[in-house]
Amino acid sequence: MKYHRPHRRKASTGDRTRGASRTWRITASWDSRPDRPAVRTTTDKRARDRMISEFVEQAGYVIVEEARGYEWRTWREFDGPALVAEAEAGAAAAERDRRDQAEAAQREQRHATDYAQQTARNMLAAHLDQADAHDRLARLMAQPPGTRDQRARHTAGGR
Repeated sequence: MKYHRPHRRKASTGDRTRGASRTWRITASWDSRPDRPAVRTTTDKRARDRMISEFVEQAGYVIVEEARGYEWRTWREFDGPALVAEAEAGAAAAERDRRDQAEAAQREQRHATDYAQQTARNMLAAHLDQADAHDRLARLMAQPPGTRDQRARHTAGGR
C-alpha cells in the first residue's frame, strides 16, 4: 500500500514585515566635485561601515540615512575633511612625541656614558694618588732616621 502524505511547503525565512529590515543609504560628496556625489545602498552593516570609512578617508562629507518604511531618515553625518585633518594632527603629535622620547633617551644615554667615563677617571686618579702616596711613604721610610725628624711638621711633646 502506498503511503500518501499531503504536500507541505517549507516556510520562507525572509522577513516580510514592512520596515523591519534595515537598509542604509550612504551619500558622500566632495568640495572638488559637488555635482557628482557617490550614493550607495546596502543592508549589510559591515559594508555600510566599510563604505563610510572609505569615503571619510577620501575627505568626503558623508550622510548615512536609514530606511523607515518608504522614507529615509538621517542616521549619522560625518565631516570627512575635519576628521582627516584631526587624524593628521594626531599623527603629527604622535610623531613629535616619539621624536621627543627618542631624543630624551639619547640624552639619558649620553649622560650615563659621561657619568661612567667620569667615574672611571676619578677611580684612575684615586689609584694614581694612592700609588703616589705609597711611593712617597716608601721613600720616606728609606731615609735614615736623622733626616726624617728634620722634615716633621711637628714633634711630640710640644717643645
